[in-house]
Amino acid sequence: MLHHPTALLILPDGSQHLVVRDHGRSLQLAVQGLSLLEPVSLRTNAVFGRRPVRARLAALESLNALISTQRFPDHLFPVDPKSRRLRHVLQALDGSLAGATYRDIAVALLGEARVLADWSDAGRHLFDQVRRAVQRGRYLMNGGYRSFLL
Repeated sequence: MLHHPTALLILPDGSQHLVVRDHGRSLQLAVQGLSLLEPVSLRTNAVFGRRPVRARLAALESLNALISTQRFPDHLFPVDPKSRRLRHVLQALDGSLAGATYRDIAVALLGEARVLADWSDAGRHLFDQVRRAVQRGRYLMNGGYRSFLL
């Protein structure tokens, strides 16, 4: 039995979509022909192109782990490398909107020790890094976020 937030959607064609969530991660199952409200057997095609097989196996492993341990395994949900940069951009934007100086934003993002060591360098690398983060944040805030939706 799953003890996680779930949503079940039944479409007019009779297919059912079950979404199970665990700490910001989700798994969607699409089922045809049986009711997900009753015990079901899972059948899937065994031979596909290389990429879909990995995704299907990861989904099955996630489902199996969720049923047996009540958690999705971390290794199946790797962190997107861009997420750290986006987090910094959004934090820089928040700081800027709150009236913080670029130096204060740098301390919040990178720590006091790093700012003390590198803020005054001749190339102004940290200053430029924070300035670009704030600019990117403003761009996203003013409609640039739509690029994530396409």
